[in-house]
Amino acid sequence: MSLIAGPVSFSRFRVAGGSPKRLDDALLEKLRGRLVGARRDARPDGRDTGWIGGRHLLDREFDIEKNVILDCLHFGLRIDGSQIPSELMYAYVQMELVSLLKERRGGGKENGNEGGRSIGSMKKQAKEAAARRAELEIKEGRYRRMRQASILWDTRRDVLYFGATVPAVQEELHPVFRETFGKRLEPVTAGSLAQRWAEEQGASRRLEGLKASTYVPHPSGNGHIDVYWTAHDASSHDFLGNEFLLWLWYVLAERSDTIELPDATDASVLIVKQLMLECPWAESGKEVISCDGPTRLPESRRAIHTGKLPRRAGLIVSRQGDQYEFILQAETLNVTSAVLPRITKNGNGHGRAQVEERVEQVRHLGETIDLLYFAFLRVRLSDDWQEQQLAMQGWLKGL
Repeated sequence: MSLIAGPVSFSRFRVAGGSPKRLDDALLEKLRGRLVGARRDARPDGRDTGWIGGRHLLDREFDIEKNVILDCLHFGLRIDGSQIPSELMYAYVQMELVSLLKERRGGGKENGNEGGRSIGSMKKQAKEAAARRAELEIKEGRYRRMRQASILWDTRRDVLYFGATVPAVQEELHPVFRETFGKRLEPVTAGSLAQRWAEEQGASRRLEGLKASTYVPHPSGNGHIDVYWTAHDASSHDFLGNEFLLWLWYVLAERSDTIELPDATDASVLIVKQLMLECPWAESGKEVISCDGPTRLPESRRAIHTGKLPRRAGLIVSRQGDQYEFILQAETLNVTSAVLPRITKNGNGHGRAQVEERVEQVRHLGETIDLLYFAFLRVRLSDDWQEQQLAMQGWLKGL
């Protein structure tokens, strides 16, 4: 999905070691050297991953005027692969098997076994023949599939906006970026962002010992049970993203729809259109609620009464005169289907000024999400959290 036109979706990465000092043709030459389709040593699976110019799927050109926007570098990642449709592969196997059966019938009976060949051996031969046919057709360029993801590298803040949120696509980005620029990408998640904020605030030790808060007691009576979707990494604090969305829900319901942010601005927030909740103990499944005001429905209240935590929510956020509507994933802080403010400058919406304003909107949205999250962390890592937690528990009981 494009980051400079239409609705946007993105995951974010911090560039370890910092961004380049200059956005010049030498940097673009690195992109040209890793252009999609330029490598001759294809991967065993036939996939090819490389850079594109960013305007469209077949854009293979890089230049300063197009790819450098303000202090950002805009380009794209393209992933090419070939995969024969499963229905077609099944048809090839069946055709080969029918042919072999005809040959066996024509060969007569030998030693009580028609043609001396078993059905099992013929099925194996049919699959091998079908695989050879599929491999040949793939080499001829058939069943080629190309997908792209837009990239905006904010060199001022050392942040990379990647226009894809699917882990399989994200995995394709890391090796190509490291090979091209010699730098590593670190995912921006609820846990990693909390760690960075805590370091800046001198609260790292407080964060280290943090455990997931309990808002609704477990039916077994156990005092604390780990959140199952972050249990694979004992050092991860990504569970804070779930608590952030629940805290946001509580603040909007009990206090105000305007939240004061750490930079002395404020943001007006609404939870809209979508809310996905899941049992942190992997016992009662998940619930997806879609409507204009999902937190007001009895279904959502029943869900959090049983201990479910929000994992995804639709939000409308207004800050400094700009309004954004998007879906936020709790642990990763990934953004999907974000509608940015309409750009009206110069009438047609396609000039340089429009593109630059769009880049600033993407950055402003990312900054706004972070500031909202920091407002939560300011409370979560404070001495007042126990009192806040008790208030939230009382609120949940009263719903």
